[in-house]
Amino acid sequence: MIVGLGIDILDIRRIRHLLEKFGDHFINKYFTDNEIQFCSSRQDAINSFAKIFSIKESIIKAISNKNGMTWQSTEILHDELGKPIAKVFCNVYGNIPNHQYSIHVSTSDEKSYVVSVAIIENFNNL
Repeated sequence: MIVGLGIDILDIRRIRHLLEKFGDHFINKYFTDNEIQFCSSRQDAINSFAKIFSIKESIIKAISNKNGMTWQSTEILHDELGKPIAKVFCNVYGNIPNHQYSIHVSTSDEKSYVVSVAIIENFNNL
């Protein structure tokens, strides 16, 4: 059963501006070490940072009640084909243990914009 849906659209120029203005302070506040390593290794690092930021925004919107969630309590990894995978390190649904739900995410970009969607599925229909 779907218990949350979130979507985000982001102007990549916004991330470029934040990176230029705040540099490492911005990066360390919003991204985990694994995300920083992944984005920094990419040819277009700014686009990669924008995609991960947008995915995290869509997850926050899908959850709708943060329950102590921070930017660092969600991590976006990638499988061998580059598909984003969301990991959450806090109990975002209070009464639903983390192992009982799954977060599905997808993202796409076109020139100056990134769009992301997150769907949260509860396995036990609580």
